[in-house]
Amino acid sequence: MLKKILIVAALVGLWLASSYVLFLPEFFRIHDYVHGARIGEMAQALTDGQFPVRWSSNFGYGYGMPLFEFYAPLPYYLGAVLFIFGFELLLVLKLLFAIVTAGTVIGSYLLGKELFGRAGGLITATLITLAPYRAVNLYVRGALSEAWGMMALPWILLGLILVIKGKRGGSLLLTLSLVVMMLSHNLTTLLFIPLNIVFALGFSAVLVLSHNLPRSEKIKQWLKTNLKIGGAYLLATGLSAFYLFPAYGEKDFTQINTIVGGYFDYTLHFLYMRQFVTPGWSYGGSNWGPDDGISFFLGFGQLLGLVLLVIVLGKWVQRVWLQRLSLTRTPHFSLLLLLGLVVLLAAVSIGMSVGRSQPLWDMVPFLAFVQFPWRWLSPAVVFLSLAVAMATKFLRSTSQRILMAVVIFGVTGLGNTYMFQPEGFLDTAESLYYVDPYRIQTHMSGVLQDYIPVQMSPEIKLNPQGQPRVITNLGVDEYEVLVNRSQEKLLLTKFSQPTTMELAIADFPGWYAELDGQPLNHTQNAVGAIQLQIPSGEHRVGIVFGSTPLRAASDTVSAVSLIVLLFLFIKPRLLSHD
Repeated sequence: MLKKILIVAALVGLWLASSYVLFLPEFFRIHDYVHGARIGEMAQALTDGQFPVRWSSNFGYGYGMPLFEFYAPLPYYLGAVLFIFGFELLLVLKLLFAIVTAGTVIGSYLLGKELFGRAGGLITATLITLAPYRAVNLYVRGALSEAWGMMALPWILLGLILVIKGKRGGSLLLTLSLVVMMLSHNLTTLLFIPLNIVFALGFSAVLVLSHNLPRSEKIKQWLKTNLKIGGAYLLATGLSAFYLFPAYGEKDFTQINTIVGGYFDYTLHFLYMRQFVTPGWSYGGSNWGPDDGISFFLGFGQLLGLVLLVIVLGKWVQRVWLQRLSLTRTPHFSLLLLLGLVVLLAAVSIGMSVGRSQPLWDMVPFLAFVQFPWRWLSPAVVFLSLAVAMATKFLRSTSQRILMAVVIFGVTGLGNTYMFQPEGFLDTAESLYYVDPYRIQTHMSGVLQDYIPVQMSPEIKLNPQGQPRVITNLGVDEYEVLVNRSQEKLLLTKFSQPTTMELAIADFPGWYAELDGQPLNHTQNAVGAIQLQIPSGEHRVGIVFGSTPLRAASDTVSAVSLIVLLFLFIKPRLLSHD
């Protein structure tokens, strides 16, 4: 009982060490300070009845853009729901930061504990939770979505391990944690899935080889396990299809290609090996060369852990050699293979972040969308932490394992905690974090332009001329707005002659117009917004943001996948209680 209490206290300590600034009344500036506006736009869309949410009506200088079709939406769904239920915006932001750290602490501990016991679990949780790269994401860059994506990684590995070991709940955990990653950060998904597949194939092979079975049975068991893992991947992809498929299939309708050039060219952001071992902390940005304005230091506890891993492993090899034992005949051989797999994946992740990997980046075009090679540090941190925690399994006594866990916990806490704080606090947080439509249109829109429809002209910055409007070219006495939701407008027009009506809505696939209940073709005006030809007299004009064939198919796949999920995992549990 005492051990459990101490473990819980240590995990709470990790959460507090990386979240204590959230308890202060002030809030802070981060590089990506658009979170408040995103939450406001998501909340407005949900309140309007838009689901799944794709269109933001105020970004794009008031003409709107399909923000949540391309920007991973999960954290903002949660934030919007909290905001709708009355939580203040700054409190919602703090909760999203606090939740992602709590999820990281718990998932990392459970992963390490499943593999290496309590001491290994505490080491894994310590090294992942207090990794400097997490501090960069949370308190420097403010990369909330990437932090949520990184949070999912230990849970995904835990689900994989439970499936491979044949334990109950593994497939459900794997499926749901994959969904969290896919809907939280698509770039983390892009980087981690290949590594995760290699881990699954390798770990399942190591486990099968340790069983005393005929070769044919081992192969059969290995195939069966990986088919089950593949099923979880397939189901998770189906559940996330409403976001994943349109995000990929319709990206060319936006100005997203602007994020792969200029400052965002990946060739400018490769790291140097010395940056991983150079202490220091700052709040600037990523630049060409080794003198970045932000730190990519692995961490004091992390480096100490790697040194201890080498020492422990060296002493174990020495014991094996003195006993004249073959490595393949030692009880730790399977563990040694697993360590090799984890170290390999960590090395690949780190290798992909340094300049020597550029030929690979040049050969794989879609890697350009990653923008910053140092994003590979997310999986690198996880696999390095597992490698260090694995050292506890090569120690001979429980007291040695506890001592190693305590030392790493203490050094990491003392050495890394100071990084988990912002550069400073804002006197008026509302200057950056707000949901006001007018301010989003006129100020925040210039910060987030990646998903503006491709045909929109730079001149949209001049419209809709300083106030939220539906019509840009007519006087208010010529029409009446009956419905004004983010995804639909209904107007009553009263023109004395046929009129070209220009709407303050960026044209994008999915917008459909009606005149008195009948389909009405629309065109684009000079800046790329929707315009309609309206006859004289009194008419009802509707404009609705609906589906495209790809979106409709994707939504259907997600709905069917949800039914499959309920049938596979929920129904059997209900029946077991009858």
